[in-house]
Amino acid sequence: MILPARRHFALVVLLLGMAQAAPLAARAQAPAPASRPAEFEVDVSKDVKIPMPDGVRLAADVYRPARAGKPVEGRFPTLLTRTPYNKNDVKAEGPYYASRGYVVVVNDVRGRYASEGTWRLIADDPADGREVVEWIAAQPWSDGKVGTFGTSYPGGTQHALAEMNPPHLTTMVPVDSVSNCGVSGMRHGGAFELRFMNWIFQTGAPNSRAALANPDLRRALVENGRRIREHVDSLPVRPGDTPLLAAPEYEAWLVEAMRSGPESPFWHIKGMSVVDHVADYADVPVLHVTGWYDSWARQVTMNYEALSRAKRSPQRLLIGPWVHGSQHLNVSGEVEFSREAGIDLMGVRLRWYDRWMRGDKNGVDDDPPVLVYVMGTGDDRRTPKGRLNHGGYWRAEREWPLSRARPLALYLSAGGGLSAAAPSVEASGTSYTFDPRHPVPTIGGNISSNQGLMTSGGYDQRPRDDTHAAGNRLPLSERPDVLAFRTAPLDADVEVTGTVEVRLWVDSSAPDTDFTAKLVDEIPPNPDYPLGFALNIGDSIIRARYREGLDHRAPPLRPGRPALATITLYPTSNVFKKGHRIRVDVSSSNYPRFDVNPNTGGPLGEDRRKVTAENTVYHDATHPSQVVLPVVPASR
Repeated sequence: MILPARRHFALVVLLLGMAQAAPLAARAQAPAPASRPAEFEVDVSKDVKIPMPDGVRLAADVYRPARAGKPVEGRFPTLLTRTPYNKNDVKAEGPYYASRGYVVVVNDVRGRYASEGTWRLIADDPADGREVVEWIAAQPWSDGKVGTFGTSYPGGTQHALAEMNPPHLTTMVPVDSVSNCGVSGMRHGGAFELRFMNWIFQTGAPNSRAALANPDLRRALVENGRRIREHVDSLPVRPGDTPLLAAPEYEAWLVEAMRSGPESPFWHIKGMSVVDHVADYADVPVLHVTGWYDSWARQVTMNYEALSRAKRSPQRLLIGPWVHGSQHLNVSGEVEFSREAGIDLMGVRLRWYDRWMRGDKNGVDDDPPVLVYVMGTGDDRRTPKGRLNHGGYWRAEREWPLSRARPLALYLSAGGGLSAAAPSVEASGTSYTFDPRHPVPTIGGNISSNQGLMTSGGYDQRPRDDTHAAGNRLPLSERPDVLAFRTAPLDADVEVTGTVEVRLWVDSSAPDTDFTAKLVDEIPPNPDYPLGFALNIGDSIIRARYREGLDHRAPPLRPGRPALATITLYPTSNVFKKGHRIRVDVSSSNYPRFDVNPNTGGPLGEDRRKVTAENTVYHDATHPSQVVLPVVPASR
């Protein structure tokens, strides 16, 4: 019997619910912070010099427990963060942890602020980090135990030093951490994430040692950084033709990064990649923290999966609904979650350190291996703060990915349909014109380092005044170069928790082009949102030359010869509620989140030409394009 698409989809969801293989994990409380109050004053030693084997001296501020204005004698466990963002700006953690019995060392990485040497993004951090850890352990105030903390780049410096396995490294809490940069985060499916061009122009070069030593140069580079939209519109970057010439190490890094494909050794050195160096990675307890809308969410889950398989020490994974570095908030872009979505990160870390560095029996051993925030159980109305009430709750899990999640394939069909019924027609496809001069604008998503370029988080997929190169204010789904495929209104709630894949059969008139995919929770109209709300859940991209894998380049595309291109989206956990639609948008650009493919097949990051491509997505019996959702069975 052939079922109509809607009934067939509902039946599949029902069967998934009945096929429950194991008891569901339970709802949980928000991550518990330590309740231990401050007991010490704090003494700070500024600009302590730490010698490196090559003669370079790295600068650090050392916070120590004190009484009556003097450091307390004795040995204490030490917490370390290594940052490119100025140790003087790390103002909260030092006093917080030192007042609770830890020494805290805040260290500028090589070539940044008060530290000597030449900056090379993450390349020197494995060896430098190991030296700093062992220097700490040799100090008279150290008990030999060193833990680490830090978010984003300082999260990456933790992984970098752990890959050198320092003998005195005891535990780590990397948050939203830079890692696996050639897979996504910097180079993404073969495309380049322009937020790191933004980082170089707005954060890196204006705060280089040359700029900090020359106020006039710094003012000029800051002003130059404000023109980031013009810079990305003028790609490719040509060495010597931008103001970055005044900070040559930053220009050199950017040019090499934008010209190096994911197969290049550039992306696989220690520091850049955890998954390539698991065997060397220290076997210590690690609390991995990220958010569903964070730019490093996929990479953090990759780290957890790899290390939890390879190491004996506890590995824990904590994922909230946050954008980058916003664990204390319960909002993400235009979306609001339940009040307990925001957490006390410093207190959560303190509880972790107290267990592994002081030996306190504080319940950490009984915490679940994985704690995730399941989004999407709100009422879809506008909150008093003016955001969509998307809601959600915390849930404890035994593993990641969830073994009980069932892959559900939804197939694309002519006319924009999306259903569990596999296509039976022959020779069916939808074509569109991709003009790299008029790319599809980015509206939210997994983004960071985005000042003045784009916004991060969950947004209704309609351009607004701050959307870069929007062209018009119509919904993205109305663009002729965006293919929107949607289910019928759902007959029951559908929870998607895990990593989503979109498998497209494609061809193009261009030898190389891009294909993008975006998962959307299409919320029906209500009194607060009379036009509905198309909420982005996750997105990604594949550069066609890397469709066979990121370790080599595939042959050029040929018109009329369909090729399979798999797009791996970031992980998520979202309930698509009854009455909502699941939507997948397919196109060939998402700008300025990703650089725009010029469609020429030329060298990465070098071609000045742009040509229009005629791209086709197939959806027939021989070429069944589909999205594969990890669906968590409904409880009985």
